[in-house]
Amino acid sequence: MMLDRHEAHDNLNQQVRDPRDATAPAERPAPDREVPLPGVSAADQTTDAVQRWLDGDATEAEARAENEQAVAFWMRVNTDAGVMRQAKAPAHLTANIMAALPATAPVVNAPLAD
Repeated sequence: MMLDRHEAHDNLNQQVRDPRDATAPAERPAPDREVPLPGVSAADQTTDAVQRWLDGDATEAEARAENEQAVAFWMRVNTDAGVMRQAKAPAHLTANIMAALPATAPVVNAPLAD
C-alpha cells in the first residue's frame, strides 16, 4: 500500500503510516530545517506592508514607510530581473538545440490495457 505523504493520515493505524512521517521536526538534519542566513537579522525580514506592496495590494509609499531597505532591495531585484528577461541566447546555442531535435516526432506506444 502506498501512501501520499502530502496528505493527513491521522485516522490510519500508526503501523501503516510511512515511517518517514514519524521523524519529529527537531530530529531532522539541518538542511531540512529553516536555517537563518548569516548577516540577516529579524529587522531585515520582509514586513507585511512590503509583502502587500509586492502582491500589488499596497502602495510603494506605504511599503517604504514600513521598511525602506526592503523596498530598495526588491526594486533592485525587479531592475536586475528585467535586464535578464531581455537577454537573448547566442545564435549558435539556438542552432545547436534545434539541430539536436529529432526530425520526426517519436512514436508513442499505445497505453497498456487493464
